[in-house]
Amino acid sequence: MAIDAPEILGTQAMTSACQAILACRGGLARGDRVLDFGCGSGRHVREFAAAGYEVTGVDRPVEQLAAQWSELSTDGRECLHFSDEEGKFPFPSDSFDFCYSTSVFEHVMSYDKPIGEIARVLKPGAWTLHIFPARWRPVEPHIFTPFGGRFQHPALVSLWARLGIRNSFQRCLTAAETAARNVEYSRSGINYPTKREISQAFGRHFSQVEFVERDFVMATRNVSRASGLLAPVISWPVVESLYRGFHTRVVLARKG
Repeated sequence: MAIDAPEILGTQAMTSACQAILACRGGLARGDRVLDFGCGSGRHVREFAAAGYEVTGVDRPVEQLAAQWSELSTDGRECLHFSDEEGKFPFPSDSFDFCYSTSVFEHVMSYDKPIGEIARVLKPGAWTLHIFPARWRPVEPHIFTPFGGRFQHPALVSLWARLGIRNSFQRCLTAAETAARNVEYSRSGINYPTKREISQAFGRHFSQVEFVERDFVMATRNVSRASGLLAPVISWPVVESLYRGFHTRVVLARKG
């Protein structure tokens, strides 16, 4: 994850950001049931649990993640779950008070199924919050291609790899190997819909959809360098629009 936000903000950063954003919208109560969508190894699951929430994580059934989970303690594994092959969550409907994700939706190739599942398992009136890189971010944070969220032509992806740019998993690869992997990943591993497309996708399942980048910047101003710099001016409409378009999207939706 390369987003300058909760993945690398430090202890309790995701919890405190969610609490701050929801504070004027009914808030989160200790003991609420929280779902971490795209939980990975469960870092934020443990964070929310330490803050007093009943938290559960769900992710895709992939071999690499299963291997990571096998190394966790029994207590660490029992609150982590895989969706099935069709993307259905193993939870009953109307069972969670809040759902969040960070650096996940840029990897969701088709929005309808996961958003529908999130809506299904949330209680009526519950909120869901999702933070992910913007479509026009100057350097796409996975393949490191300039504006790779928008322009994914194989020639551009390959050129950048041949110039020696690598992510942390590719340092031992040749230029040709890196280029081939990045071209494939740009087609199958990252997806950056427009703001309108995102709104429509969430709007099919939720009664209220907002973009709350301003709230996010203010909530993380003490733990994120980017947010700290932008907080004094984020209320300016142009600044918020630029942040939303070129750095980070933050989507908040409520189930009716």
